[in-house]
Amino acid sequence: MKKKDLLQDWEIVQQEYYQQFNRSAVEERYNDWFEESVGFDKHMNKDEMIEELIEDELEYRKDDTIEELKETISYIEKLNFNN
Repeated sequence: MKKKDLLQDWEIVQQEYYQQFNRSAVEERYNDWFEESVGFDKHMNKDEMIEELIEDELEYRKDDTIEELKETISYIEKLNFNN
């Protein structure tokens, strides 16, 4: 499997992961990820926060190896299944 395909798979499972949470839980993860370095807009909706989380983390995932991406995807899928 190509890295590009794995990154797309990662985005999908990450989206599924965040969608299971309510807005306040996503907001908490958003604040944790950005450590309040990004000016948080209280008017931002849940989907916008999820989009920014995924977009920002994707920059880090691009540096992962194929094996690391597979492991990350597998881990997120387990989290999705258990919640």
